[in-house]
Amino acid sequence: MENFARFAAQAGRIALEIRVIRAGRDAQCLLGGGNAHIGAVALACPGAAGGQDRILRLPGHREDEIALRMARTLAQALGCAICVSAGIHFDNITREEITVVENLADELTEKCLDFLARS
Repeated sequence: MENFARFAAQAGRIALEIRVIRAGRDAQCLLGGGNAHIGAVALACPGAAGGQDRILRLPGHREDEIALRMARTLAQALGCAICVSAGIHFDNITREEITVVENLADELTEKCLDFLARS
């Protein structure tokens, strides 16, 4: 089985891509879209009590919620540590397009889950 995968999802002008690397039992995910960068990093482990998951967010960035939700979902489902680095930027994004970003990120989470469960 491969220990690396790349997935994409798009709706209108909003396109996201995720790269997944298996690191032993654990995994690293890099989520980007538009003018990709690193705006936030989330680290989650299975069974973490409230404050054990970690998030780092650069000033002025808002990817932390998406990164943390993705990391927690994957960690709990797979029983391993997950690190998600996220950076998404679309000029003049609307509230509706932010919802599209959230939905596409959820779609990519499912693709990652399927890949990681098989690898």
